[in-house]
Amino acid sequence: MKPLRYLILLEYIPISPISISVKQLQDDLSLRGIFLSTRMLQRDLQSLYDQGCFGLEKETRSKPYGWSINAQWRGGNAKIMSSEVAEHYLLLEQLLPQSVPSDVKQSVCIKAEQALKRFNGHVPDWLSTLPKPSLKVNVDTQLVEQIEHAIKHKRAVSAELYRVLYDEAHWLKFAELSFYNLVEQGGVLMAQFMVGELHDKCYQMPVYRIRQIRVLQKNRREPSTDQLKTLRSAINKGMSEQCIELVVKVASHSAVNQGFIELGELTDKQYIDDKNVLLTYQTIDTEQLTDELFKCAHWLEVVKPEKLRQRIVSKLKAATANYR
Repeated sequence: MKPLRYLILLEYIPISPISISVKQLQDDLSLRGIFLSTRMLQRDLQSLYDQGCFGLEKETRSKPYGWSINAQWRGGNAKIMSSEVAEHYLLLEQLLPQSVPSDVKQSVCIKAEQALKRFNGHVPDWLSTLPKPSLKVNVDTQLVEQIEHAIKHKRAVSAELYRVLYDEAHWLKFAELSFYNLVEQGGVLMAQFMVGELHDKCYQMPVYRIRQIRVLQKNRREPSTDQLKTLRSAINKGMSEQCIELVVKVASHSAVNQGFIELGELTDKQYIDDKNVLLTYQTIDTEQLTDELFKCAHWLEVVKPEKLRQRIVSKLKAATANYR
């Protein structure tokens, strides 16, 4: 594969003012088991030089020509990012869902910045024309301010909540709610509250499912320690942390097989044929994992566990029914 050969080749070129000749480069590469003819090596070097993206310099004042990498372009022993890796990071940044943890998002953004430098600040044409996600959650800032005001001043409120009852969506009026916290979970702003005067259960709901808030001249209810524990248990139950062995079938050239997308700790890889591979992961069974696998269902097949596979099948059947 040419990009891989280029990457290895660049690793052997020293930083200016030290240079290396084609003959020296041939000898160094042969020690690594890479045997290239003089003409092929010259073509590779000239191609990399003409692209102007690698800091490659050619000393033409005497023969044989010497090759080096500009010291300002690459400091120390930094690895060079291949064009394939750079494109994957730029693509990953564009497709990154809002629900990913902030540290993961920051790590990807840092890599994407490095990838952009690899292309001298110009995003490849096929990436720049990639359609942007059409789904966007709009949060009413005034509504958030009202909730924050009610929490700060310990006031009860009346509001309408978006609820699904018997497969039908309704905005239901609640005469009294006691908001006591706003938290961000998976990139979504959530409100935590209690209902009425007698109900002891604590609830959590996305802010975008709340409307028509009116602050009441009445003190809100304060949840007890036990009531808060009940809410945490309910949230954790909805985000199951059961460890599973996940087996998926993907194409050999897919981003998953290349390691750009990780579904957990990779424990085994088996090539089925020239085009497909089975990957085995140790991972956590969560609703988020199910959603991510469903998004990839047109090119990724869940083989095991059967329970997770059936979950994906059920979603696919529901989607098929909608589009009949």
